[in-house]
Amino acid sequence: MTTETILMPEVDGSGEVIEFCIQPGEQVEIGDAMLVLESDKASMEVPSPISGIVDKWLIELGDSIETGTPLLAINAQSNQLLETSDNKVSMREPDPIAPDNSAVIITQIMLDAGGTGEVVEACVAIGDLVSEGDILFVAESDKASMEVPAEHSGVITKLLVDVGSTIDKGTPLIEMQVTDSVEPPEVTTDVLKPVEMAALNTDGNGELKPSEVDFKEPVQQSIKSDGNVFNAGPATRKAAREFGIDLALLSGSGPRGRIMKQDVISFAKQAVKTSIEVGQQPAQSSMTGIPQIPLADFSRYGEIEEKGMSGIAKATSAHMTRCWLNIPHVTLFDEVDISDLEAFRSNLKPEKLGLLRKPTILPFIVMITAKALKAHQQFNVSIDSANNKIIQKAYINIGIAIDSPSGLVVPVIRNADQKSIVELANEIIELTSLARERKLKPEQMQGGNFTISSLGPTGGTGFTPIVNGPEVAILGIARSTVKPSWDGSKFEPSVMLPLCLSFDHRAINGGDAGRFMGFIHEALVDIRNNLL
Repeated sequence: MTTETILMPEVDGSGEVIEFCIQPGEQVEIGDAMLVLESDKASMEVPSPISGIVDKWLIELGDSIETGTPLLAINAQSNQLLETSDNKVSMREPDPIAPDNSAVIITQIMLDAGGTGEVVEACVAIGDLVSEGDILFVAESDKASMEVPAEHSGVITKLLVDVGSTIDKGTPLIEMQVTDSVEPPEVTTDVLKPVEMAALNTDGNGELKPSEVDFKEPVQQSIKSDGNVFNAGPATRKAAREFGIDLALLSGSGPRGRIMKQDVISFAKQAVKTSIEVGQQPAQSSMTGIPQIPLADFSRYGEIEEKGMSGIAKATSAHMTRCWLNIPHVTLFDEVDISDLEAFRSNLKPEKLGLLRKPTILPFIVMITAKALKAHQQFNVSIDSANNKIIQKAYINIGIAIDSPSGLVVPVIRNADQKSIVELANEIIELTSLARERKLKPEQMQGGNFTISSLGPTGGTGFTPIVNGPEVAILGIARSTVKPSWDGSKFEPSVMLPLCLSFDHRAINGGDAGRFMGFIHEALVDIRNNLL
């Protein structure tokens, strides 16, 4: 081996050394990033022109360097030093690629993203081979950031926008050579032949060794999940992607809080060591990414007992949290005079009608709700947020929330609009019995379009039920009470039933909810027409 001194290649101006990517004693290959240099405009990685073992650094972090500055000494392998006519490494951009006769050159334009945005990161360079779906740019508006993917596979021949450019619908982004079998073009530089980049691997001793390098890429100040910004170079971000690590989980050890590549490697080692799945949320965050409420040491104040949650309780907790966070809830309240309905129900003879026992008010409400869903079909939908579509359902299945010994369960009455009061009453009795005996089957709790939650006689004058997504509405029933009601000439005692309709405001407007509630109100006041 011979010791070679590596000089800073040709660059425009000077920059500050903000990160060493290799350390003395480490093996370095041609093309591996040696250091990260930052100017007032961008950051860049400086690749190694030779293979060998790092002897020592000739500069320090924070040094300002320019073309020709001695960087480090490397014990080079024989015949590994690549030279130019003036013994300097040039890092100029590759020339645009001339298309061949078999290639098709296409121009990709910006699709409609709901407004304008600024290009904050270019993820590709001229000469890069990309596949359909690979990220080309990151654009940011005053509301959000988005990644712009490639619509085709091919080779980038020209970038039509730069970092800082404002783009909107129809803006040309890139020119790309598309062929049936695209080969990566040879990148022309003064000294470097194309180098196949290795993926992140280990050195054989279990040590993580990231070796994949980006050559020149602007610095991105990405947004953390908590709204703060972090600063990380291209190699750091690439290493994080390879390890599956969210950079928002890391604290940077570099200048001005910059996240270094070594920070990513250390985090990955610690995750493996403690058997934590890389990429999961930290302990202080819930599954929603929202910080959890900190718990005190309650044993300081008295005797405590920790109890496990049942499987149903865990599932309910997770589902209700998702529904509450994803659905914009609105709740409409009403009171209905059910005096006539209660008189009718009290006079029913179960044995003559084939009823298992005298029905509660619930089967009547299920029947009326089924009619309301047929009349107001916007309540019988689900929202496909991923594809911006509304899914209209032609069937009517109504879930009824039941408080069972193992937790809240919601068995479903299928085709509720096709069943009589007797059929509905008997099915509710059967489902309630199965729920309390913990004998409900999974298929009996699936396929609901709408949920009814009744507190029964337990108490309360009203509540705000949570929509059971992907449904878009839920009807809550509180305890009925006797109240004075004005009949036009005098007050009469009336049985009043509180109703609480929660709905998803993305699918249902206030006027729709008012008409739906009005339909149920009128039907409950005069039940006779709805029994026909």
